[in-house]
Amino acid sequence: MKNLILTKFFTPLLLVLFLSGSLLAKDYPNIPKDLNMKSYCDKSGGKYGHVIVVIDLTSDLQKAQIDFIKGQVFSKEFYTNYYPFTKFSYFLIDNKKPQEQEFIFSKCRPKTGNKRFRKNEAASFSENVKVLEKFSNNFFLQAEAAFNSIFKNKINSDNSFIYETIAYIFQNPKSDFGNKHSEAYKRELILVSDLMQNSKRLSFYKACNASSANAKCPKFDTFMQNLSDKDYLTATAPKGNNINLKIIYLNNRYETNKEIDRSLKELWKDYFANQNFKNIKVISQLDIN
Repeated sequence: MKNLILTKFFTPLLLVLFLSGSLLAKDYPNIPKDLNMKSYCDKSGGKYGHVIVVIDLTSDLQKAQIDFIKGQVFSKEFYTNYYPFTKFSYFLIDNKKPQEQEFIFSKCRPKTGNKRFRKNEAASFSENVKVLEKFSNNFFLQAEAAFNSIFKNKINSDNSFIYETIAYIFQNPKSDFGNKHSEAYKRELILVSDLMQNSKRLSFYKACNASSANAKCPKFDTFMQNLSDKDYLTATAPKGNNINLKIIYLNNRYETNKEIDRSLKELWKDYFANQNFKNIKVISQLDIN
């Protein structure tokens, strides 16, 4: 009899608690206090990170390469590999000078509500999973629109300002990528490129003797010793302290041979290591020819 009375008492109580919990669930995400309420971005450079993706459009990218790029740096799997509220920014290398460029997309990703990705993606007691899905899906759609805009047209350029673009990102305070942030603020630079730097001051076509049948890039130390404009590189080279680096290498076999592919990647890796970048990873695209 006692159990029956307790059941009659607790059933309405549980129903009230369930309904009140449903009513408490907000129709917008529960944003931590150190974030901007509208952008979901960190106000002061604390514990949330920034990923900058630099995309080189100066070579003739084929559909297979564009699809590869989409999977690597525009997919839901890519974004959810980082913590919620991470900022993602995209900067282009095309027929403009780096100083004329701006981020084509720069947004912070809200929570997805799906704890399958990460525990901290899950909705809190006061959040509605469907609402979180709505906000995160809006982010994914905006990122896809940026992808479509980036690869809508072919780019023709005599230059490939890879080095200059990276240096400019570090020089420009608007990039939100400088050393003002605490070490807890995770920064990552992703370079999507065929790595064939080409400008008046710095040309890897010349350094690697790319037009020769025996084309091969020099070791980094040898390259620096023979560089006529060494002072320029020394003065402008960015410091990669506490910054992770990923290179997504797009091989263009019509421009290079296998030996250049290998030595070119090694030249850039040694350069970035010399500038104190850490966790340097290289992902090479499969041959498409």
